[in-house]
Amino acid sequence: MSLTAGGVAFLVTYLAAGSAIDAVVRRRADMRPTRYILVSVVLGMCVAARSQENDRSKSGGHSPVVKETVISSNGAWRRITGQANVFNAYTLRFEDGTEADLRFGMDAPEPGQKGLVGGTPYPCGKDAAEFLAKLIGDKPVAVFDDGPVVPGKKKFRGPCYVGETHLQAEMVRNGWAVSEHSGFDAWEIIARENKRGLWRGQFVVPKNWRKGERLPGEK
Repeated sequence: MSLTAGGVAFLVTYLAAGSAIDAVVRRRADMRPTRYILVSVVLGMCVAARSQENDRSKSGGHSPVVKETVISSNGAWRRITGQANVFNAYTLRFEDGTEADLRFGMDAPEPGQKGLVGGTPYPCGKDAAEFLAKLIGDKPVAVFDDGPVVPGKKKFRGPCYVGETHLQAEMVRNGWAVSEHSGFDAWEIIARENKRGLWRGQFVVPKNWRKGERLPGEK
């Protein structure tokens, strides 16, 4: 059987096309394992993201409270980190119920305490707590406690930070707390001289207010 020139050309084109199709099929077959791996990785990432989202929703959309031991050159500290609400001008409450006492080198007025500015009374304890709440905002708080390690401990007392902002120092520097340690005295002097916060007028030092001392006319 003889082929014309056109038939030969058709046959060559057909064979070339078949080879190309075979090559594509082989490549697809070779790619299947890789494709399956990629799909598995993506699905795993989706599941992990969903799990994290569920964890956040269970904790009100915030990161969970974390308690851990951290080490400095002077020894071990217990640190609690998480979202916290302001209970008063010196107390924070974390979402797991743990309380943090900020009276570490400073003291702040009680919720019912009043001060005087220009002879007019104002709720200095409430204003001090509101200032603390503004310092924190919606950011996580870290409190360091160098006391003994106690499982299930629900009371922390020590330096408190939002990021690298020292909350006790800022309370004293802005006049909404008084110094109880020489390390904070300079901040109190600055607040006094600039008439910030409590130092705009008269008030009773918090520890004396707790003992019953009051401003004239204050109940």
